[in-house]
Amino acid sequence: MHPPDLCALVDRASDVIFRYRVLPPEGFDFVSRGVTRLTGYTPEEHYANPELVRRLVHPDDRPLIEDLLSSGATARPIVLRWLSKDGRSVWVEQRDTSVYDERGELAAIEGVARAVHDPTKGARPTIRIAGDVRIDLDRDRVFVDGKAVRLTRSEFRLLVMLTDQPGETVSRRRIMEELGDGPCAASGRTCEVHVSKLRAKIENGDGRVERIETVRGQGYRYARP
Repeated sequence: MHPPDLCALVDRASDVIFRYRVLPPEGFDFVSRGVTRLTGYTPEEHYANPELVRRLVHPDDRPLIEDLLSSGATARPIVLRWLSKDGRSVWVEQRDTSVYDERGELAAIEGVARAVHDPTKGARPTIRIAGDVRIDLDRDRVFVDGKAVRLTRSEFRLLVMLTDQPGETVSRRRIMEELGDGPCAASGRTCEVHVSKLRAKIENGDGRVERIETVRGQGYRYARP
């Protein structure tokens, strides 16, 4: 197969095949025409605007791209939302490979991206979106307002519990049983300490954003987005 035939084959594929140069000057070395079918942007627009690699990604998911461009690819694919030219949000799975130069520095990212079913739905969702909070259930990762937030295992389990049914009250007893502290701790300060630590990490502390609400005498609930 001659190179022109290979290029035509790549351009007919529904997946997006790309190579993004990380070393200055940053930019796309190649983007297949599948990107137009998926996003409405042409390869030529990508070549002309290197920032599309970030602008195409939903603001709340951009830390995933920043990690990729700074640290390189991991063995697992990343799942994130791309924003099409007409404003639609499209869930995409990216399988990326790091390319290093002779000095061992990250030089480029090569990858294949394809549209996938909404991972927040189905029998076993892998991602949960609660307003501007993204929870990667299979990776124990949390992003708040487009920023990565590091939680302990207990804090992560508490956040998942509270966001199972936003607006529904979760009792102190259930929280302590789920976190392994036993129901007896529910009457003391242990539960409040867990909730307070989680609040400190996912709220801004000035009272303008209250994601976890106290239900007096009962427990706590996650505010409906």
